[in-house]
Amino acid sequence: MSDSTLKAFGRRLAGTVFMPGDARYEKLRSGYAAKYASHPALIVHPLNTHDLQKTLEFVTAHQLPLAIRCGGHSYGGYSTCEGGLVIDMSGFDSIEINAAKSRARIGAGLRCGKVDMETAKTGVATVLGQCPSVGVGGYLLGGGLGPLMGKHGLGCDNVLAVEIVLADGRVVRANAEENPDLYWALRGGGGNFGIVTAFDVALHPVPIVYAGDITLEAEDPREFLRAYRDCVAMAPDDLTLIARVWAEPRKKPQITVQACYLGEEVPGKKVLAGLRQYRRVIADSIQMRRYLALEQTVPADIPPSYHEHAGGFFAQLDDQRIEVLGSAFANVAMPSDCFLTHLHGAVARVPVDATAFPLRRSGIACDAAAYWTPPDGQKAAKEWTDALKRTLPVDADGSYVNGMDREGEDGVRRAYGTNYALLQHIKKKYDPENVFALNQNIRPA
Repeated sequence: MSDSTLKAFGRRLAGTVFMPGDARYEKLRSGYAAKYASHPALIVHPLNTHDLQKTLEFVTAHQLPLAIRCGGHSYGGYSTCEGGLVIDMSGFDSIEINAAKSRARIGAGLRCGKVDMETAKTGVATVLGQCPSVGVGGYLLGGGLGPLMGKHGLGCDNVLAVEIVLADGRVVRANAEENPDLYWALRGGGGNFGIVTAFDVALHPVPIVYAGDITLEAEDPREFLRAYRDCVAMAPDDLTLIARVWAEPRKKPQITVQACYLGEEVPGKKVLAGLRQYRRVIADSIQMRRYLALEQTVPADIPPSYHEHAGGFFAQLDDQRIEVLGSAFANVAMPSDCFLTHLHGAVARVPVDATAFPLRRSGIACDAAAYWTPPDGQKAAKEWTDALKRTLPVDADGSYVNGMDREGEDGVRRAYGTNYALLQHIKKKYDPENVFALNQNIRPA
């Protein structure tokens, strides 16, 4: 494109257009998945829906690849694109809490940490994840796992309404009464249907929780995996357990379990006693604390890294899976980790066809990663994750799309299971030309 074309486009916007050589271009083009670093032709920082409409017109006219960036944490690198246009949503950063403190309207470009801080001022919270720098847009559209989900459901279960700009430029609202098919699809269907500008979300009174991290260490990872399994089996709805197995070469593997109990200290101690009294505990920060303090235990910024992924979902962390994971982490050649997130309670009580999100049964969402260093570390990391994919039994249908790498159409079909066909028909209705294709893509029927 000529400079005059680009300048003419920029003059039509209230926001800013960044191109290679601009000061902010380098920061905005990068994302968490370093192996997918790309060089878009331009990055648009819109300030209003008019900017989005004009940008969509420009993308369509010039047939450009289009990526939508909220927080930049996409494992598949879909927050950027090579030679196309990236829309940076960080200008949509408003938040309004209603007088009853029961719901909030949040801009789709906000980061989770900012929402946590603003809602905590009034003693409430919505369901968000553990990482403050994740964008709420991708998090909520993909489903949204987090410490409150055992009692209050997924992030997407707490979405009451959505404002969205469609591929043809129309601005519509989706909720239980208006465009209900689109509302169904947006709760778990990812960024396939348009550019969300705002979410109305439910708020819950969560000022104080009994929560923190418990870290266990052992030469044989099977030991602490059994301890985690035993605790998960006893977990009530008020308790959400999210574990991270971590291993480095020549060091003992560890598992850190984040526990969040929505209740008083005495019953909280009782439900966590088995894990806290395990003989391999090397650190324990469980205490009564503000919920905001728990959400701020993860660093505010996560730098890009090179990593390969393997994962899925299974109903039981049984002996066979413990054996596979234990063997994989007992002697690693590179830094490796695995998140084991327990889905149960309010998440599992929602019928599978009530929203696009497919994992409506109790079990474990698993996401393992091997981290590597350029230029020659990728081969060994990929061999490790490929071996895990071959040997770890996972369910044939259902996966957490926010934890997927680039796994292609077959992977997306498996992830959505029985919901995929309906998602295809809704995609055809709202985005028949597949303008929004850079995501875990649902192809139009």
